[in-house]
Amino acid sequence: MTDLDQSPRQQRPRPPPREGERQAPQQPSALQGKRYTEQREQLRPAAETDRKPMAQFEVLGERFDTLQQVHDHLVAVQPPGPEVVVRLTDGSENRPTAQTTWNYYQPGQKIVLDGVGRRVDGTHGDRPTLGYFLSYRPIIGEGHGVDRPAAANLEVRNLTIRGFQSGGIEISPQTGAGREHHWDGGKTAFLSGAHIHGVRFKDLGSKRSPATEADWSKLQFGAGGIMARGLTGSLIEGNDFSGLENGMVEGAANGGKAGPQLIHAVYLNNQSGGNTIRDNRFDTVSGDTIRVSNGSHNNQVLNNRSENAGKQAFVSDWFNNQDPKNPQTASHGTVIAGNQIGSAYGGKGGVKRFHRKESVGVRPELAA
Repeated sequence: MTDLDQSPRQQRPRPPPREGERQAPQQPSALQGKRYTEQREQLRPAAETDRKPMAQFEVLGERFDTLQQVHDHLVAVQPPGPEVVVRLTDGSENRPTAQTTWNYYQPGQKIVLDGVGRRVDGTHGDRPTLGYFLSYRPIIGEGHGVDRPAAANLEVRNLTIRGFQSGGIEISPQTGAGREHHWDGGKTAFLSGAHIHGVRFKDLGSKRSPATEADWSKLQFGAGGIMARGLTGSLIEGNDFSGLENGMVEGAANGGKAGPQLIHAVYLNNQSGGNTIRDNRFDTVSGDTIRVSNGSHNNQVLNNRSENAGKQAFVSDWFNNQDPKNPQTASHGTVIAGNQIGSAYGGKGGVKRFHRKESVGVRPELAA
């Protein structure tokens, strides 16, 4: 190799551009000498570099990506104290990909889920996540009948829940670890004193689900923004329900056409009595706005506003007393007062204030 070969290569000056020729932009001096990945990161648009990380759930000084991880942590550590507060941290919306099933329960300990005004969104590729955002199924043990309910120990506040197929929050206590779609709530297990307030329930139901993921026999359809079984003496107030819609549901009545009617903003089922639903707003609900079912007596529906909500009624009582597997009874004593009831779903005039319907045949218990 000659000395000439070892000498540094001299750079030729760049010729001036010809007339009409576009000159390539000069590399900013701040990027010179940096690796490609460093240059790319520095040149990334501000909208990307400034994007906040995903919000996490914070509890007891620890942070978790999912609410299910919070639950599993509490099961592991069994923290003492009268109250455990779970908060969403600062950041972009939290994006769950699965339902949270919550069995953790201590009789003297309240769980508070505080969204701090932030949002969880189960929508992925415009498809909802299957199930509920929170399926609250605390294992409360034996001996808690309707006359001796256990403390619900649940408060949910200041949160937006979006993009789940079944709905937002399900409350169904269990005496012990139960199998999927087996409900103790309203049969051998009862809760009292839940409080859900300041929550936005948005874009829930199966309307955006692929046809293969909306199935009656598999219980894959929207049921309720709030679905409760065996829940008494609880307060649902100051919430906003909008865009709760089902599409066609395979296997539902009338060739699937009854699918839109299956979802409700609030569904009080299986002896869920003595609850108060007040000062809520309902907008675009494809089924009856509020449903009481199967012996859910003496509930109060007060000072709410609805528009484009309810297929047949603002409040409906549905029961099936000819189901040989699970005969049911009507719900009595519902108080409906001070509500502003607007148009029916689809904008087709008004809806009935109250409607009672008796059904026949064996039907999936989720909608029963």
